Amino acid sequence: MNLDTQMTLALLQELLLALRANDPDDFKAWLSLGIERLGEPAVTELLLEWISPILTTEEADRVV
Repeated sequence: MNLDTQMTLALLQELLLALRANDPDDFKAWLSLGIERLGEPAVTELLLEWISPILTTEEADRVV
């Protein structure tokens, strides 16, 4: 597994933890770091394509 893949997976895990903790400050920090490290298009894709299927309905509603 290359470094980019590891970074993406680590950021994805941090995002899930922030969402499950219902902590807006952690979520904002994740967005900032994610955009800095991966770029805005990658973060948008993660949020729209990857996160939605693994969140519960309640968690997904909170993100929107």
